[in-house]
Amino acid sequence: MTHPVLWRGKTFFYPIGDTSAVCLTQDLCPSEKADVLLLGCGDPRHILYTVYTNSTGLQASRKLDFTCCDIESAVIARNVILFTLLADEGAVEKVPQIWNIFFHFFLDKGSHDLLISQCRRLVELSSDLDSWNNGPYGHFLRMCTGDTLAELRRLWQLYVKTTTCSPHEAKAFESAYAADVKASKAKFEFVFTASRAAGPLSMYALKMAGHHYNIYWETGVCSAVSRRPSEVSHPNPTLAYSMVGDKFAVHYGTDTLSCFHLAEALAPAVGSSRHPEQVTLKDIVNVCKTQFSRWCTSVSKVLGSQGPSFPSPLIIRCFVGDALSLCQALDYSRTTKSTSTPFPVAPWKIPCITFDPNAYGTSTQSPAPTTFNVIDTSNLLDYVGVLNIIAVTSPILQRTPSTTLYTEGLVSGSSEDTLAEQLCGDIATMGLLLGLIPACFISQFTNRSNMHEHIVRLTQNATQNHVRLAWKLIGGAEKLLTDLDCPIDIAPEQLAGVFFNIYLNMFSHENVVRKLAMSIKLSGIVHYHRRSFVEILGVVKRRVITDWDSTMNMFHRKIQNDRTLMIGMNFYQDLCCQLHLLGVFDVDWLSLQKVQEVHRVERPFVFRDWKMLPQTLCVVLVVPRDYLQPLLPDLDETGTPVLQCDLRGVATQNTFSAINTVFGTITTSGQGDSKIVAIKEDTTGRYGTSPLVVWFWVLSIVLVNERRLSVVLSVLSTPATCTLATKRHDLSIFRADLGDEQLVHILRQRPNAGPERPDEKNLQIGSHPMKTSGACAFVTLDKECKTPLSFTTRVDIVEPEMKVSLTSGATPIVNQVSMHSIALVLGDKSLEFPFPLPIDAKKAKFRIARKSLYIEIILPLKLVLGETDSDMFPVIPHGGDLALWNMHRVNLDQCIPFSIANKKALGWINPHVSLMMSDRERRIPRALTSGSTLLDVKRSLHFIFGQASGLAEGKPPLGFALQVTDESEIFVMFYITDLRLDVGSHTMVADAWVMPSSPSFEKVEAFSKVFTDLRPNNMKTVGMGVEERKAWMHLLVAATERCRTWEHKTNCEYRVEGAIPLALEPDESPICSCGAGVGTESFVKKYPILQPLAPAVISPLFALSYIEKIGNMEDIMASNTSPIPAPAAVVRNMCAACGKEGGASGSLLICSRCKVVRYCSQSCQREDWKGHKKSCVAPSS
Repeated sequence: MTHPVLWRGKTFFYPIGDTSAVCLTQDLCPSEKADVLLLGCGDPRHILYTVYTNSTGLQASRKLDFTCCDIESAVIARNVILFTLLADEGAVEKVPQIWNIFFHFFLDKGSHDLLISQCRRLVELSSDLDSWNNGPYGHFLRMCTGDTLAELRRLWQLYVKTTTCSPHEAKAFESAYAADVKASKAKFEFVFTASRAAGPLSMYALKMAGHHYNIYWETGVCSAVSRRPSEVSHPNPTLAYSMVGDKFAVHYGTDTLSCFHLAEALAPAVGSSRHPEQVTLKDIVNVCKTQFSRWCTSVSKVLGSQGPSFPSPLIIRCFVGDALSLCQALDYSRTTKSTSTPFPVAPWKIPCITFDPNAYGTSTQSPAPTTFNVIDTSNLLDYVGVLNIIAVTSPILQRTPSTTLYTEGLVSGSSEDTLAEQLCGDIATMGLLLGLIPACFISQFTNRSNMHEHIVRLTQNATQNHVRLAWKLIGGAEKLLTDLDCPIDIAPEQLAGVFFNIYLNMFSHENVVRKLAMSIKLSGIVHYHRRSFVEILGVVKRRVITDWDSTMNMFHRKIQNDRTLMIGMNFYQDLCCQLHLLGVFDVDWLSLQKVQEVHRVERPFVFRDWKMLPQTLCVVLVVPRDYLQPLLPDLDETGTPVLQCDLRGVATQNTFSAINTVFGTITTSGQGDSKIVAIKEDTTGRYGTSPLVVWFWVLSIVLVNERRLSVVLSVLSTPATCTLATKRHDLSIFRADLGDEQLVHILRQRPNAGPERPDEKNLQIGSHPMKTSGACAFVTLDKECKTPLSFTTRVDIVEPEMKVSLTSGATPIVNQVSMHSIALVLGDKSLEFPFPLPIDAKKAKFRIARKSLYIEIILPLKLVLGETDSDMFPVIPHGGDLALWNMHRVNLDQCIPFSIANKKALGWINPHVSLMMSDRERRIPRALTSGSTLLDVKRSLHFIFGQASGLAEGKPPLGFALQVTDESEIFVMFYITDLRLDVGSHTMVADAWVMPSSPSFEKVEAFSKVFTDLRPNNMKTVGMGVEERKAWMHLLVAATERCRTWEHKTNCEYRVEGAIPLALEPDESPICSCGAGVGTESFVKKYPILQPLAPAVISPLFALSYIEKIGNMEDIMASNTSPIPAPAAVVRNMCAACGKEGGASGSLLICSRCKVVRYCSQSCQREDWKGHKKSCVAPSS
């Protein structure tokens, strides 16, 4: 397994999502088929919302193929029930009942009857894969494996069984269910995590979120009424069975509201002036139900558009099992053309993944995808580690510029939880090695807001921080780069240094000094063992061009000389074993010849019947249940300790962390090197009576060199295991002598490895390297081998005229073409070269070999914050379409417009757009140009949104003109028709009509006639410098492409001229004419001169909290000149100092100045004044 084996003590069931729905296709081209893999998929909200957002415009013709993976079978079982109900006739009328089935703990009779009826039908259809595939749902709803279908059927049968038991059993079930619901409710005073779903308006949702949580958990119904209707009395059986057992075990933080977009209810609707504080909980709940109905209706419509005999435009594939194993199995199946794989379905399971041959076989007409252009990993990185995710997803990502890997973190919001620490290395360095990088890291901004996280951190008990990142193939922002697997070259000594740094960071929990210093931080899961590290090396090996053997030998010497990881050498044999198993590297003493020589000299008793000794062996340890059972309570209390195995001798100890575990019984056959072990899994797991069986790979030489060895199952020592160690005086769980043939078995193959199933040792990473072509960039790192400094590329001069220029002494010139590419100019000729990261051509250096006819160009990287170039909004040609690198697409028809009539209802806008600036950027003095093009654009956007919302000067202007201050011409004019909510990204956008190029007098006049209220004082001019103007030219192309509803023509100027944007000069349009006049036909017909008008969507560019400090919300609010809600308005029902809640009678004191902040006592008010005075603003009259 790629992840260490964890002992799962107290676990929970997560049937309902804890974050708002997102559109999974927002980074794809409109015409691009979506092959989407959802790892840790959870509930189907993302699928529902994605289908909804693709239901209109160009995307309506997109084919959607979702592969959904979750280790919790009850999650998939519930999802299948929902999708099959939506595929049935009359689904739209049943949506209210489907809502109840999916979200309520208790059901009314009608909803309960519908659920049980559907489950009975699903049981009838699911006897085997053929039966399911040929049934009414098989054309769009597929099962990846037979095991998945069998497990889902088991659950559907359990749901039905709750209605067929005796009255006594039914009453006991209902009583136990109700008791579990009551016991599961959080014991915290306030649970307002659902307020995140309100995005930038979450400050107004906190109180209602907390109120709804209490109602939800006390009544079991999503409602604004704190009493459950008497007819709602049936336990929801879909919540009564899970991996936890036959009981209600839903996580205590679950709240239906978290799945939806609460900002739609809180922002004032067009035509309304209602303040968000006037919105009721009933309004919130109704909006959630309305959104669910919209989404379900879209899915039902798509499923009803094609009959079973036609290919479905929507396919949903289901897999129950481990996400990491599935990725490895998909890659294995793709490369070997086999549906049988050696990867276990999940930890603590013995069966391996075998795909449905009808979907994944080589003879299938429409095979299921095994590579994907979208992979969403939910918040798996919190549970399995981001490096494990990248290692297994990288090989199955399609190599296109639009391909995206999404990761989410819902973890502690401390400053220690940075992306670099999660990556165990510098972001740029790891991106070069692994081939994936967050797109926003390159551009230094994101269009997705996390204002809600800043709001939550102002409240009490704020322990989590939610960050969602879009990872792209490195170099994909460069249109010149045709090979997205372009290799890199690193000197062996530097690459060895990088590996060693990663190694130290991945296993920092073995650093005793650091562990003692951080002993107070007991939480956190250990995500990596030596196999995880070797998987990462395997990815790097496929990407780099270097002397690999020299690199690995130097790396080994560093490990052997290391004194940082005090117990690091205990894992050295494990590391060497995994390097061999995965084909990454063999140490010199591990050759088969040397192993055989040792075997001839040393013949331990355990190898008396072995004819020939292989390089690696599988050790199986059986832990009797009667020995393990008394230890279970202590293990459960420890949380999620890591299990490992030791081989202990008289003076030696070697630890092996890549172990496999299962509860079951074993049978053996044969002896010596032909011995075979078969394991029969006990499906009741830890709740059964079978022993625990553990197996792991070792180097055979380890067993030969030591005569008296014992095999020990133990727990990895971490701060979290201190209590366990104190209780037991040792972290050993069980010990057996290596020669104990009842409890220890030594095998040539792993258990259950039949002749038809490939052996794990055939999974050689080096056996299928990535195909690469093109030039290779040599990477130079700093002295510590942590941060990349420069790229060096060698250019062989082969063009005749360039040869003449070089030999005659011409000086080469390097020009910056884009942030990722350069042009080498020699004489009248030039050559262009792309690079995987931004480079600085102005600081280029040369090594010129005029006789040998080559030039080496040394280019420093350009990753300093604030030094982005004007082309920071790349638009890349892709398969006849255009891909956006760092700005997601928006369906404006589904972005909700909001009213700006009531300025007091817009108090969230200023803090929202202010989050565009980091602390560093706020400190830069205001001027026409700041020295940072990105900051200049941000400041212009801040001005535009302030004006467009009417917060800056009252009535908003109807138009904006952009102009360089020392140029006479306006280079663009646009009209903002609406401000809308991009709810999926928790932000606002401006719905605009753009007139590119210098508007003539006639154009301005026509513009004014169309928008009759337009007057000189209603047109705001935004002044800027030349570099910002160039950036806006790039931005306008991306802004029109983001909301495109038209097809690019065959004679599109982008294609004909081979340039995007078309021009950077003020008197020329940067935008193609394909979308000109689309949507404006009514007045373009009357005023043809307005034909160039094009729709665009403009949004804030937010600073990155994982790269630099953004500042707290109080400081941001205090820095705004416009009246805004004081930060304490977020918790106005609590004391701003201590968090004590006020009663209904209004017992809290109120600040006499701002009339917003409240305190429980004068002492709390005095204590809080130092911080509060920065934002204490008297309300305007």
